[in-house]
Amino acid sequence: MADGNAATHGKDIYDNGAQPQLSDVALPRERRVEQPRGKVVYWVMPGPRQLSPDVFGTPNAPKMTLAPKLKAAKQAVAAGQMPPAVPETLKKLPILVAAPLKARNRHSDGSWWIDAPTPFGDDGRIVQGSFTAHYKDRVAQDPPGTPPSTPDTASMTAEFSDPQGHNYRVVLKKVLKPPFPGYRTQGGVMIESYHHGLTGTGSPLMPKVKTHAAFWGMGDVYIDDKLADKNVVMHMMTTEVVRDRNYHLPLNNEMPLAPDQRLIKGQATHTHLIVLPLKVVHGKGPVFQPLKTAFKLPNGKTQPFMHIMFEQDNVGAVQPL
Repeated sequence: MADGNAATHGKDIYDNGAQPQLSDVALPRERRVEQPRGKVVYWVMPGPRQLSPDVFGTPNAPKMTLAPKLKAAKQAVAAGQMPPAVPETLKKLPILVAAPLKARNRHSDGSWWIDAPTPFGDDGRIVQGSFTAHYKDRVAQDPPGTPPSTPDTASMTAEFSDPQGHNYRVVLKKVLKPPFPGYRTQGGVMIESYHHGLTGTGSPLMPKVKTHAAFWGMGDVYIDDKLADKNVVMHMMTTEVVRDRNYHLPLNNEMPLAPDQRLIKGQATHTHLIVLPLKVVHGKGPVFQPLKTAFKLPNGKTQPFMHIMFEQDNVGAVQPL
């Protein structure tokens, strides 16, 4: 649990605990978000995830399964509408679009879980960090063409440590439209919208969230000032708060959190950065490959993804572009 307040950075920054409202600024538009050093940052540990019944159904009536998404991906590849690597990538990282039936376990209280480690657990470790992001949203729908074919752009640099003291720098290089079945990312950058949960865009393990800004893209990861991994898939989103005061990630039906439930008193937004175990390979698309990190888990292996939470961000007003 943490307590604090975001620093004031001018009249166009929402730092008073109020949610930014859906914008009436027409496309094209832009938004800047930042968090300076010295504020609260969490490194999310791999952990199990309870499945929301309204998203994933029940053991007797399951929903959001992998089979139909995989079928759609194979059909799109056969039609030349999706990169060829996508079906195999979904088999290896199904939580991008679903929760496979074979990965679900029923607990004694009747709840349904993915017990295997996911990026959406309830255990976070406080680290140091900062970031700046500039989102430029030009289109309301994903234009046709390959994942890089979009007029939307963004820039982002994040610096942070891991719980064992290694230092990271993550740099976005290019916005992409994720080529996964059901995703609608509004050109790879969205400002004032919703995704995750039942929307079909983003992992359904995350509850549906009011999204003040988000991008999908690829970039590079540096560890202790050395290039460690390049052309990796990453997603950043600035949203309403989805962590309570015990760092629990709510189920879909538990959203939105009331102000007194949020992690930090007076803080209505936070920014998520997830760097996935996916690498963009020319001619193939997103290919499953564990992310190179320096953080060793209790099993002796390095964590194969990063999920960083900037809990005291400053969200700029939407501006015409």
